Amino acid sequence: MSGLLFGVIFHENVNNWATKGLIEAINAKGHTPKPFRLPDIAAEIPSKFTYLDEEDVSNMDGVLVRTVGFGTGDQITFRISLLEHFEDAGIYVMNPAYSFRRAKDKYATLTALNKAGIGVPRTYIGENLEAAIKFVEEVGDVVIKPLIGARGMGAIKSDHPELAYRAMKFIHQLGQVLYVQELVEKPNRDIRAFVIGGKLIGAMYRYVPDNVEGEWRTNVHGGAKAELAELTPEYEECAIRTAEVLNLDYTGVDIIESKEGPCVIEANAAPSWSALTRVTGIDIASLIIDRLVERSRS
Repeated sequence: MSGLLFGVIFHENVNNWATKGLIEAINAKGHTPKPFRLPDIAAEIPSKFTYLDEEDVSNMDGVLVRTVGFGTGDQITFRISLLEHFEDAGIYVMNPAYSFRRAKDKYATLTALNKAGIGVPRTYIGENLEAAIKFVEEVGDVVIKPLIGARGMGAIKSDHPELAYRAMKFIHQLGQVLYVQELVEKPNRDIRAFVIGGKLIGAMYRYVPDNVEGEWRTNVHGGAKAELAELTPEYEECAIRTAEVLNLDYTGVDIIESKEGPCVIEANAAPSWSALTRVTGIDIASLIIDRLVERSRS
């Protein structure tokens, strides 16, 4: 069979290691990659797409979304609608447009998982500072996070009501939504489970770094130690069900080991996998492209 044409959506740096690895995997499998930024695509109705106003890319077989980038409300709305337009035109989008948007929104993610019976932390989301303060007084220690974020950046841990109040007041004054999560008791680690096509590909423990004073997060880029994890059936099923509920072709699911069992913090629609590759030796980029090819041809 002839090779396929795949768009690879980046935003700032096409040489980002993940984007570069995916492009190399597409080439290695005999297909053609077309890296582009969503702002560089123009759409016409019914279904025509041009790159930089000169190259017709309406014949793409699939599109791999790594990011929609930053922008105004109008710009982000356009880019999400553009992904949906791709889908309407018969171009397979991975991860699917709605799934990608929902996974980027922690509120929407937890709502869907909770509805499906998957364990998630007790969480307050809203724009009412007084209600958020009452939530903190009720649950005690909390983590205050950006509603949309990555790699733990911007997250604040508070074990004191006054600190939580000051942080939330500042966020509120900036006109941002308050996202406040109960701090679940757990070991000094969490789990990153990687699921592709409904199968657990690999998992790792991420340990809080012991050489960074005051650090509590388990993000590898912040110094956390990664170690191969062999998940029990309960935790493996939790990861697979999370991907299924959110309709994600591939995802990195962050799970904590609570007293009640698996508790999902978030599912990433464009996860990184460098640390997981180091501890497992698995060529994850290749497996992601295999899934893209499968869905684009189905």
